[in-house]
Amino acid sequence: MSANVLEAIDLTRHYPIAQGFGKGKKVVKALNGVSFTLSAGKTLAVVGESGCGKSTLARQLTLIELPTAGSLLINNESVTDLSKSELKNLRTQVQMVFQNPYASLNPRQTIEYQLSEPLTIHTNLSRTEKKERAIDMMRQVGLRPEHALRYPHMFSGGQRQRVALARAMMLNPKIVIADEPTSALDVSIQAQVLNLFMDLQEQYHTAYVFISHNLSVVRHVAHDVMVMYLGKVVEYGSKETIFEHALHPYTKALLSAAPTLHGKTTQIKLAGELPSPLNLPTGCALHQRCPYATEQCAREEPALRSFAGRQIACHRVEEIA
Repeated sequence: MSANVLEAIDLTRHYPIAQGFGKGKKVVKALNGVSFTLSAGKTLAVVGESGCGKSTLARQLTLIELPTAGSLLINNESVTDLSKSELKNLRTQVQMVFQNPYASLNPRQTIEYQLSEPLTIHTNLSRTEKKERAIDMMRQVGLRPEHALRYPHMFSGGQRQRVALARAMMLNPKIVIADEPTSALDVSIQAQVLNLFMDLQEQYHTAYVFISHNLSVVRHVAHDVMVMYLGKVVEYGSKETIFEHALHPYTKALLSAAPTLHGKTTQIKLAGELPSPLNLPTGCALHQRCPYATEQCAREEPALRSFAGRQIACHRVEEIA
């Protein structure tokens, strides 16, 4: 059994927002008590519509921001208890691949320089050793050594994402957070980049947190799936459990809206729009849109609990099942 390299316990991130002169502040509850574990060499996919808290979660996991409340453990170390120097060392173990590779690469620096930069900051390798490591990593992601002195604009979108992934892997991190890493790519290129992610995971035993709204991508890469809605986990289990027998109404709606190769599925439609995180509904956050909602759903917030091989937050799961 693989050891956990990442553990979140009631992870929370709130942002105070000024309402204007004399009106005080409101709080955006972007992340509101998220718990999960991630083992070495495994991929956790985080799915949900825009505004559910996926990117906020990514910022917590990459230590760009620290949580408002709750605990985040990386290699069994709590990030809230570490000094600045200890946090800097821990950041080498968590790297990120962004959605837009062109925006995440410096247009004025060569690829060799950008791949070597993490080694310059965090190691004492010589210039020759850094160059050798950079060239070797380029080969591993399918780029030719003679491309090392090129600039980002000289590459295609798929090649730039390969460069971004190579840079993330330069320090051999234990965890890589991938935030919609293929959504800016042509469909024909997406599969190549996803397979590269999986090949590197097998080689380095890296754990991935894969944030995506594309369920076909999730089905291809994930071991476990965590479905989020308005900053909370609504369903969390193995890929097989979620895709083959989803139970939460929100998960069922997401899956029914995704195109399939097997003809039409019975679509479950959610009423209305996503509520504002500034003014969350009482009770279950989904109750205003859910076709199964009752008075209890409007009154009481469901706790995340174990049911049928997954974690789920739904009052009516027994009836739905």
